[in-house]
Amino acid sequence: MKKTIAVMICLLLFGCSHVPLGSMLKLSAFDENSFLSLNPHELRSRIQIDKPVEIDISKTALSLNLETSNGWLVFDYPLKVLSIKNIHQDDNNWFISAMEFTEYEFALSDEAVHNFQALQEKMQLEKPKSYRLNIDTELEKLPDDQDEIILSIFVRLSAESDYITLFDRGSVDVEGHN
Repeated sequence: MKKTIAVMICLLLFGCSHVPLGSMLKLSAFDENSFLSLNPHELRSRIQIDKPVEIDISKTALSLNLETSNGWLVFDYPLKVLSIKNIHQDDNNWFISAMEFTEYEFALSDEAVHNFQALQEKMQLEKPKSYRLNIDTELEKLPDDQDEIILSIFVRLSAESDYITLFDRGSVDVEGHN
């Protein structure tokens, strides 16, 4: 009985999370050797955002924060758009209404690929203590009465791998909008 309750609590906690358990498990094995073996030409990111909100493509970038013995270093990598799709999903589900969202797929720009490779070479000389990967963007077409958005963020680390969900249909407050 105690095991059943523990399993139910775990399912409830992970079921309510916007970061899927599978993604947490995949990324838990990701270490500096994994990072050094990445091919920057194959890195992809995907952002899905509910309509009518859109993202400002020109202000979308990948950033990497590294903690070294000299402190934090921040690297920004501009992204280029591979595709933009308007998607209407009607699952005929009792619990979920139809969704309309825009999906953006990005790759590193040529300049970013070169900079990423240079960073990988530097990291072979000095191992970072920790690192953070971010995808930064700004919003467009945000209605005045809207104070939150729903979005998903995915990343693909190699051509042979699937996209890993980093943030799944999470609600994000829009501060200072109104």
